[in-house]
Amino acid sequence: MEEKKPNNEIRILETGSIDEDIYDRQKRIRGWNQKRISNSKIMVIGAGATGNELVKNLVLTGVGNIILIDYDIIEKSNLNRCVLFNIEKNIENKYKADIVKKASKLLNPKVNITVLKKDINDIDVSLYKKVDVICSCVDNIEARLQANNYAYYYGIPFVDSGIDEFYGTIQAVYSEVKDSPCLQCGITGMDLDLMWKKYSCTGQEIISEEGETMGKIATLITTTAIIGGIQSHQVLKFILGLDFFKKNRKWPPYIGKPLIGKQLNYNGLNNIFQIIEKHKNDNCWVCSYKK
Repeated sequence: MEEKKPNNEIRILETGSIDEDIYDRQKRIRGWNQKRISNSKIMVIGAGATGNELVKNLVLTGVGNIILIDYDIIEKSNLNRCVLFNIEKNIENKYKADIVKKASKLLNPKVNITVLKKDINDIDVSLYKKVDVICSCVDNIEARLQANNYAYYYGIPFVDSGIDEFYGTIQAVYSEVKDSPCLQCGITGMDLDLMWKKYSCTGQEIISEEGETMGKIATLITTTAIIGGIQSHQVLKFILGLDFFKKNRKWPPYIGKPLIGKQLNYNGLNNIFQIIEKHKNDNCWVCSYKK
């Protein structure tokens, strides 16, 4: 029988070489730039449940630098939905951000994580313009809006997330896209009334002025994992597509457009994903203000 010659179009690799590169599978994605990923710097505000998922995903994809901002202490009630917290060890009175950094170094020793155990109001605002993407994984409107405001002003992509029971949301903001809305554009009067009331997954119940107890947000690891996954995917879209956008004023087709001007709503109760178009508020003091 005549021996078949190998197809010249197929490059023969040495046995085992395919699996020696940690990032081999993602490098096969068209338009992927691992060097760009490794050199990127991401700000993550919030080291709770969604922050855990987001940081874990970024670290595993090879994001080289992360600024993590969170001043909260880990409580036992966090342990069922925070993938980087270890339920087998006594980590009471440990800072969330410190434990996330320690666990992340085990996942990827090359990652550089700077921890800031501060309130977002106390950080140096110059940090906002030193990162590639800003991410909000917080549980209160005030912190979201502050991150949104600085991100929009400095022209840095911003990706916000929110979770509640079986529901979650993702929205991206980027001021360099013409007529794109910011997070402030969609804030309602009810949102403003609640701005100073922090719905926390830890801490004490909130007592309203009427004396009613306002319960802490109900959360679930499955919702957190889904929303954290989508949020990290949006971050990668910005990292990989931003240079192309700045040059061509459109997003690369092989990476896709981030959720700029859109809000993705996840309804885990009814198995529904819905994308809502967000509109710029001409009276918004953030994105309609001329620098």
